[in-house]
Order: sequence, then structure tokens, then C-alpha cells
Amino acid sequence: MSKSDRVSNKLFSLAMAKGHQSIFQPGQEDIHWLGLEILRLDTGEGWQGNLGDKEATLVILSGRCTVSVNSGIEFEWERLGERDNIFNGPGTAVYAPRMSEVSVTAESRLEMAVVEAPCETDLPPVLITPSDVKIMSAGVANWRRDVRLIIPPGSPISQRLIIGETLNPTGNWSGIPPHKHDEISEKENYLEEFYFYKTRPANGYAVQLIYRDHQAQAHMISNDDVMVFPNSYHPTVAAPGATLCYLWALAGGDKAYKVVTDPRFDWVDKAEAVIKEIQHQ
Repeated sequence: MSKSDRVSNKLFSLAMAKGHQSIFQPGQEDIHWLGLEILRLDTGEGWQGNLGDKEATLVILSGRCTVSVNSGIEFEWERLGERDNIFNGPGTAVYAPRMSEVSVTAESRLEMAVVEAPCETDLPPVLITPSDVKIMSAGVANWRRDVRLIIPPGSPISQRLIIGETLNPTGNWSGIPPHKHDEISEKENYLEEFYFYKTRPANGYAVQLIYRDHQAQAHMISNDDVMVFPNSYHPTVAAPGATLCYLWALAGGDKAYKVVTDPRFDWVDKAEAVIKEIQHQ
């Protein structure tokens, strides 16, 4: 698949409704490889779903719950979830393979993202605990951020899904150096991606840039917005006074994580090395 001739993206604003919301599915809205569902349940409420030919990762954004996955053999995990909100450290997730029946029962007020991708490979269910999540400090200066890898590139947990979270301190950038993954070539692989944004305070905002060549778009991002990136460079910045955390997911025909950075930012790696050396003197 090759890039289109124009910058293309889709912005969804989630309703405040409780229960189950299907934001998009593979094959809808010109989205081919990713699906996203959001659960907002009160204590004791539940949800059940059948994945069919999709794999899914259930990411607990806040609250506690019991998760059951039946893919021929039933797995059940109780009292999952250790954070009150996405800003309070890494979360808990459950990978559910294709053809699974999935059940979630809230043990407190719960918000969960169900991230999906088409799948042809039978894999086992996996519990991903906060201690399994690799946390990296990326960048320096005003583009320093924390990256939490839930299903990292190259992980055998999933066939297609790559999932993580990024925490931007107030005023800081992420996606620096800007990169894209919208072509298949020796250096690049086509991967769709979405961001599900949370701001603190909830009335704070971020700015999402999408650009390529001489085309550019800027979006003011609010709490609970979702943006899908089929193409283009996509750096993000938290507004002054606002902390930003977003769940991100990538999927494509090939899981290989190969990206191309904007050549105008070739200086970033060298600058980071110099700044880190000065900081440690």
C-alpha cells in the first residue's frame, strides 16, 4: 500500500454515555486494520462480546474488574486494575485471541479500551500486568515524555497489534522526531495508528499536527477524543497547564515496525546525546 496524495485523518469525539461504545471497526470509515470499543461500567455491571476473526487487547484505563476469555479453554482473572486513572502509572491489559468469547464484570467504576485488529493466527490469552509494561523516558528538554509499551513491536503476544501509552508533561511534545509509516518500502512499513487522548485537567487540551510535504493540519484535541492516522507525520504537544496521556495502537498487514523520520529533524538524535551528556556532568 502506498501513501495517498493528501493528508488524511479522522477525529472522533466520544460521547459521555456509559455502557458500550463502538468507535470504529476494521472496514468502517476507510479504516482497514484497527477497531476500538470503549466500556464505561459501574460496579457490578458487565459486558460480553464475541471477537470472531479479530484479536483484541482489553486495556484497563481506570478501575477494577474481572475478565474472562474463552477460546476453547476458559481463562478468568479477578481483581484486575491498579490505577484510578491513566495518569497514575502503567495499566493492566488482557490479550484475547481470535474466536474468543470475552466477558468483563466491573468491580468498581470502570473505563476500558478494547483494541482490535483482523487476525488469522490462533494465539493464547495473555494477562499483561503493570510490571510487564516497559516504561521508557524518551526525548529531552521540552520533547521529553514517558512511553509505556503494553505490546511492544516484535512481541509474540499478538499477530498484528502494537499497543502503548505516552505521557506528555505539560507543554511537552511527543512524536519528536516526527515520523510516518504510510508506505511499504525497504525502510518503511504501512501501519494504521490511533490515539485515544486524556487530558488533566479534563478541560485542558493538546494540539495534534498532521503534515506531509506542503500540506498540514492542526487540531485542538480535547479529553476523550480519538484520532486515526492513515498517513503523514504526526507530532503532538500538550498545552501549557495541561498534562496529556494517550493510548496508542498500530496494526497493518505486516507487524514490522519500520518508520521514516522527517529529514528536517535529523539533528534530534545528536542533540539529545549532547544534552544528556551535559545533564550527567
